[in-house]
Amino acid sequence: THWGTQALCDNFLRNYGCIGIFGLAKQVTKNCITCQKINKKNMRKTTPGGHKLGLPPFQSIQIDFTELPQLQKWKFLLVIIDHLTHWVEAVPDVKATVNVVCKTLLEQIIPRYGMVNNIDSDRGTHFTSKVVQQTTRALGMEKDLHIPWGPQSLGQVERMNQTLKNTLTKLMIETQMSWIRCLPLALLRVRTQPRSDLGVYPYEMMFGLPFLTTQNKTATYEEGEATVAQTLENLRAKGMIPQTTPLDFRIHTIHLGEWVMVKMWKEQTLAPQREGLFQ
Repeated sequence: THWGTQALCDNFLRNYGCIGIFGLAKQVTKNCITCQKINKKNMRKTTPGGHKLGLPPFQSIQIDFTELPQLQKWKFLLVIIDHLTHWVEAVPDVKATVNVVCKTLLEQIIPRYGMVNNIDSDRGTHFTSKVVQQTTRALGMEKDLHIPWGPQSLGQVERMNQTLKNTLTKLMIETQMSWIRCLPLALLRVRTQPRSDLGVYPYEMMFGLPFLTTQNKTATYEEGEATVAQTLENLRAKGMIPQTTPLDFRIHTIHLGEWVMVKMWKEQTLAPQREGLFQ
């Protein structure tokens, strides 16, 4: 009949009584391939998959290219964000190429912050080429690619791309300067802006001290030495809290070898909502 679970129960209970009829009807509907293909489901939000936790700063990073209006030869911005502290680096360049990625890692990121253990990126050719693979393999880095149609897996760097663009736009309006000249100040604003999840600045999590905004608020070497280590430890412990779900957390009940149906991205009238079965 393809009536659905509730309609089957209501029709049966008009004349009969049965304990567990709802579970039985639900199983009948679930086993009907036609119903599964056509019926729309109210999908409950599941816990998203996780990334490898970053313990010290820049142990785990996300990288992405974002495009900006061309200014002279500059058109692209390579954005790199640290998982733990949310400290951001942004490097302008002419093209989004593999050479830019490797050069930035080898000349700017690793000399400043130490060896990177894990890199998350999308599946662009500038991140998946043999040159990048050989470079990361030679340095002992793990390279993770986010899933297609799943921008949430690179959520940190995608949000930072938009934040940087918004900040640059505001600074350009205020200063009447180009985005290249506004970029250092935009990075400063982002690094000294309190995080929405912790209320702590990325600058503070990196260095253990608040950003010095006035001449009256200074810190001596003796005062800093006595507190900076403990402050850093406390702040970075806080940074562990909002990081994503551990990798071993199960987000579905599907097992290897089971038959499944896949939701079709483009819905059409009088057409199935899912395709399959696939194994």
